[in-house]
Amino acid sequence: MKLYFKKLIILFFLLNSYYAYSSNTLRVCTEQSPPYVESNRETGEVNGIDIDIFISIFNKLGIEYTIEEMPWARCELSMDAGVVDVGIKVSKNPDREKFLYYPENWVWETVFVLFTNSEVKRKYKINSYDDIKKYKLTIGVIHENSYNADFWKAFPWVDKAAQQYHPLIEPSVNVESNLKKLSANRIQLYPQDKSIGIYTAKNLYLSNITYYDFVLFKKYYYNVFSKKSKFSSDKYQNITELMKIYDLELIKFKKTKSYENIFKKHLNAKSK
Repeated sequence: MKLYFKKLIILFFLLNSYYAYSSNTLRVCTEQSPPYVESNRETGEVNGIDIDIFISIFNKLGIEYTIEEMPWARCELSMDAGVVDVGIKVSKNPDREKFLYYPENWVWETVFVLFTNSEVKRKYKINSYDDIKKYKLTIGVIHENSYNADFWKAFPWVDKAAQQYHPLIEPSVNVESNLKKLSANRIQLYPQDKSIGIYTAKNLYLSNITYYDFVLFKKYYYNVFSKKSKFSSDKYQNITELMKIYDLELIKFKKTKSYENIFKKHLNAKSK
């Protein structure tokens, strides 16, 4: 019940902000995930691999847009309500497909590994979820992130409606907070995209962060479109028409050197 009222309060404020933009301005949300999405919280400026790809395509489409970085739970709720039109860096799951349109083409593919700290890696040999349960190690997650079906099968919710996680799961708001907890051994494991985890740990100067070599799972990430979006412009009558044109442009863009160079630019960037 408390969670329900909390969502209502958040939705109230989101709906108020809805009217600050005209329907032909595309409202876009995403979460902090360096090097794919990096936000300067002082200036509100957002950049990164996903942002560069988004800008390259949507500028070509002649779309006016605003991009806001926010906690994932708020971004997801905003798209569900139609307050936000597009989400950047979103993986696919059945619950999200109820309120989101997924284009045919994904933006990039990733592998997830288990991040840990050097002390835990020396002490425990981990090759499966069963090993984690055997040693009773605490796993950090980002609240409302989907991971994959096998992960939640191994660590099922106690009560999802009440947001009660499995006893070994500890939720947090973003990548940085989980890696800091991991470095301080407040959690022992953290599943994350390999490049995001390595990049963020490096930029946070967390020298004791490492990872287990085996791949947990692979995922595809998309730019997604809200089914409740009211977006309309002179060039595109509605959000589904925009999505179809975007999908065609994405296919072309992924075949260019520009797409490849965006990854090189950010993945080869020096630590701050």
